[in-house]
Amino acid sequence: MQKALSLIFEHLQLQDTASSFDLKFQKLAGYLDNLVSYDFNKLISILYRIDVSEEKAKQALANKKEDETNGVILARLLIEREQQKMVYREKYKSGR
Repeated sequence: MQKALSLIFEHLQLQDTASSFDLKFQKLAGYLDNLVSYDFNKLISILYRIDVSEEKAKQALANKKEDETNGVILARLLIEREQQKMVYREKYKSGR
C-alpha cells in the first residue's frame, strides 16, 4: 500500500514529506476533501487519470460511514486502483 500511495503522490505532484503511511494517507484525504469542496472538476480529472470510475466513486460516497470524510473514501479508492494496476503490471511484465 505504501508504494501505491507514493505513486499517487507522484501522479498528483504532491510533496511526499510525511514519514508514515497514516500521515501520507491523511494528507491525501485532506487534499481530496478540499477538491470535493472547491475544485470538483479537478477531482474528476484525477479520478479519470488514475482510472477510478466516476460511478464507483459516487457509489462509495453514497455508502460511506458517518465518521468517514469524502476524502478518506476517495483516497481508499485511489490506493485500491493503484494497487490493482501494480499487480497487472507485475503480472504482464513477468509474462505470466
